[in-house]
Amino acid sequence: MKNVTVNTVRGAAARNAGFTLVELMVAITVALFLLGGLFATLQSTRKAYGNQNLLAQLQDNQRLAMTLLAEVVETTGYYPNPLVNSATTVLTADALFATAGQAIVGQANTLGPGDMITVRYAPALNDNAYSCIGTQNTATAPYAVFENTFQVINNQLVCTFNGQQYPLITSNKNGAGVTVLGVQNMTIVYGVKANVADTGSCTDTFLTAAQVTAGNYWSSVCSVTVTLTFVNPINPAGPGIPISRVIALMATAGANS
Repeated sequence: MKNVTVNTVRGAAARNAGFTLVELMVAITVALFLLGGLFATLQSTRKAYGNQNLLAQLQDNQRLAMTLLAEVVETTGYYPNPLVNSATTVLTADALFATAGQAIVGQANTLGPGDMITVRYAPALNDNAYSCIGTQNTATAPYAVFENTFQVINNQLVCTFNGQQYPLITSNKNGAGVTVLGVQNMTIVYGVKANVADTGSCTDTFLTAAQVTAGNYWSSVCSVTVTLTFVNPINPAGPGIPISRVIALMATAGANS
């Protein structure tokens, strides 16, 4: 009876002794390893989500930039009622446009942030011709001359209208102050009809602004190829992401009506 009691007490003591120090250390090590894997997975998921969000914003900026540019540039040279008006009487010469009727002029810049382009047209009252900031002629009869200048300033696509600059595509920086969304550069080439004897397409060659000026082709520009280079949001320090669009000008590729 005494042996049974002693063995029972020893068994109870052994059951109540708990884990040894080695067992606790092993358990803690395994737990830390599992938590580390969990945190790594969460961090990777968070980074992937952030990258997807940045890429979605980049695509939105690309679509918006090209839409705004195309809607304005393709209206170049427009004027109402061609039976009464003419390009030379509506779009008169000034300090920027050297020739009456000239509706487009550009400036080449091989260094960043790239080229500059100015276009003009003359919408009538409440005409469906808008400025780069979305306004139309609601006050001036029979027409008002709109001049829009596009350029890249501080990683932003900027339009100057009526002497005031309006950012169309803005830039964004991360917590470290690095620009992750924005426009790095704008490059423009102009489609002209250099061979006057050619009866084919309105455009037979593409030239830079300097070449158009040298050849006196500004009144013969039929189209504009715009290339915008955006900051790579995944690798801001690396090469940018370019997107291009060819835009036909109403003045030479279409009819004024």
